[in-house]
Amino acid sequence: MKYKHYAPNTKCILVGMSNNQINIINDLISQNKDCCVVGFSEDKEYIDISESKFICLGSRLNLQEISRNIFSSLRKIDKMNCNLAIIEGLEEKNLGLSIMNRLVRACQNNII
Repeated sequence: MKYKHYAPNTKCILVGMSNNQINIINDLISQNKDCCVVGFSEDKEYIDISESKFICLGSRLNLQEISRNIFSSLRKIDKMNCNLAIIEGLEEKNLGLSIMNRLVRACQNNII
């Protein structure tokens, strides 16, 4: 059997990078009151969720930091006991491609 990558038990939705990414995340939050968000420090102030329900991957500009935080952030999702986790995507370029690959697998290809 191949090595199985960690994926949260909580249902996860990955919101791909786009011009209206924050709006999509806020719409999903309004539709699902019991959710958490995994996102970037630059976007926290624009996402309509309490501090306790926001898991910070780090700065969108520091892919090394994100890659160091990704697995611990995914584990935190299950500890929060939410019905849904909304994960903010980033540009699939260089190290971002590997990070997005990991996030796509964690979300079981559930991408918006």
